Amino acid sequence: MDISLLLHNGVVHIPTSYLVERKGFFFENSPLGSVPVEQTERLRQAILTAMGRGNPPISLSKFKSLSGSKNSVLLRATGARSWYDLDRQIKGLWSMAEKDGVYKIRVKQPMETHGWHEDKTKRVQFPPGTPVEDAIERLITMIQECARQ
Repeated sequence: MDISLLLHNGVVHIPTSYLVERKGFFFENSPLGSVPVEQTERLRQAILTAMGRGNPPISLSKFKSLSGSKNSVLLRATGARSWYDLDRQIKGLWSMAEKDGVYKIRVKQPMETHGWHEDKTKRVQFPPGTPVEDAIERLITMIQECARQ
């Protein structure tokens, strides 16, 4: 399971991360959870909902038909006119992954020209057996700290 979360204008957006069949990468689309960053309990529930959806498979042809769309769920939700604009407006970007009961939070940083990459110095990997609630609590804390900066 792998989910992405982005902070834009005080709202955390959590798109569904689909796994593109036979290619092994993720494609983000609807349904999309959007929660004001200060609403901790609603944010916790939105994260749990996204985790519950997991990473449904999507065919390569379906991905191709959706991926070039200017009518993206994230562009609509944020009001950004383009991916470039959205890229510049995002305040923070995180992902949370679970594999074999081990949770990991990745923190992304903007690159100079465009796009984002992982800041491996900020990665949080929890010990095996850590309850999901603890991992979610840490993720929410990180997002809310970023929002206050």
